[in-house]
Amino acid sequence: MKKFASFLLGGFILSGTVFAGGIVTNTNQGAAWARYFTRYATTEIDGVYFNPAGLSKLNDGFHFSINNQSIFQTKTISNDLSYLTYGPDYVGDIKAPIFPSIYGAFKTGKFTISVGFNPIGGGGGATYNTGLPSFELMSGVALLANLNQNGIPTSQYSSNTFFEGTSVYWGIQAGLTYEINDMFSIFAGARYVSVVNTDIGYLKDLSVNPVAPPINNGEMIRADDFFNNTSTLYGGLSDGSQAAYTDLYEGLSGGTLDPTAPLDNPAYIGLLTAMGLYEEGMNNGTAAITFHVAHLVTGELSDQAASTATLVTDQEVDVKRTGSGITPIIGVHVSLGENIDIALKYEFITKLELTNQTSKDFLLGYDSIGNPVTMFPDGAKQNADMPSTLSGGINFRLLKGLQLSAGFEYYWDKDVNWDGREELIDNNLYNVNFSAQYDFGRFLISGSYNYARTGVNEAYQNDLSYSLNSSSIGFGGAFDINEKIRINAGYSVTLYQDQAVPTGDPVIFTQNYAKNTKIFAVGIDFSF
Repeated sequence: MKKFASFLLGGFILSGTVFAGGIVTNTNQGAAWARYFTRYATTEIDGVYFNPAGLSKLNDGFHFSINNQSIFQTKTISNDLSYLTYGPDYVGDIKAPIFPSIYGAFKTGKFTISVGFNPIGGGGGATYNTGLPSFELMSGVALLANLNQNGIPTSQYSSNTFFEGTSVYWGIQAGLTYEINDMFSIFAGARYVSVVNTDIGYLKDLSVNPVAPPINNGEMIRADDFFNNTSTLYGGLSDGSQAAYTDLYEGLSGGTLDPTAPLDNPAYIGLLTAMGLYEEGMNNGTAAITFHVAHLVTGELSDQAASTATLVTDQEVDVKRTGSGITPIIGVHVSLGENIDIALKYEFITKLELTNQTSKDFLLGYDSIGNPVTMFPDGAKQNADMPSTLSGGINFRLLKGLQLSAGFEYYWDKDVNWDGREELIDNNLYNVNFSAQYDFGRFLISGSYNYARTGVNEAYQNDLSYSLNSSSIGFGGAFDINEKIRINAGYSVTLYQDQAVPTGDPVIFTQNYAKNTKIFAVGIDFSF
């Protein structure tokens, strides 16, 4: 039973809710991005994040950008296991109505100082009102298998499960841009990343219908009640066998009972019969030995049943994991005349170690000296690095008012420390995108396409952390109120490529992973 609990509760680790970008890195950083994905060579104020070296192209003075995105993601896990109570579809709704990106820059001559604030990872909350397939597989289904394997016919289960996880990686960035000449600019800076992940969930009312007279006759009963009643029964038999053994032993040792004489004491015969140990023709000596062994065995069974009752009783988890790290950032911008901009940005790996702050925890069992073993020990640590990233792009302005762009992102996922989970990644993830916009004067319209290719293998995929190939489209526009103020608005949708993965042990089944994301964004840029 300890094994089933550990598998069940392991699913409560939520590794960052990511909407666009890498496995744990968000790149949907601003309203202009929602309509124009290829921001890597931008010379506008959101370059604080996308192309900080390009900030040298701003006019002297102060520049600010305030943006918000409202993000809605649906995750659906389906499988072909017909005996799951809540399946075959398990739906998780992720909502981030407030997803801010705030940028500021001050340019004077060849120098530009910039700051930025955004959710560089996570930023949403996932709610699974009926739990997940793994919750059932490792609770109700596992309990059914356990009971049947031990000769207790059981065909049904029910439970009340819930999970809600939130994840946000807040990023605060600052840096300096230097314009070498009209063609080249460089940037150096860093981002402070602060992580707060929370998991709240419960497993309650786990019930089964074992056929195990006299404890239960096939009716639905709470699992903890069944095992507590079993413990009480075995405990009573153990006490009775010890008392009977003592009486027999004293009688034999005192010479008042013949150890070879047939057993004819009704009390002893009744107790052995209740325990399923009586055999026709038993004698006093055989009965004494049988009672002694039964005392040891039923005592052990009573302890095991009591321990199992504790594991399957109502349990809750409430844990917060926090940590922080630093991301060094460098960049370069190249202007080839007035019509071509090229830029590259490199973000170094962010080393992150998260620490549990646990107020409620799941009990998995006990160690060899009787100390409780829990799922999220208070103070335990977990590695959750953000990978190093290279991004770049090129903007072409070949016709008056028309701009075309192409760009990419590349993530070194295989080089992170995720406590071994990085070993389930075969190739690094990358994105490629293309964008176009037409400027009519005071307003412009734009559209984009992005393709993301993940590098995880099938063993990586699980209920709460899976990565899929995807295609995204975005469109929107901008309106200049005057020369100093611009309004951006955009909408994007991401469609992920479903993946069906054979899984399960010992029962092999197919589990399908799917999700989709919609983003509504609005922002204002202003200068003075």
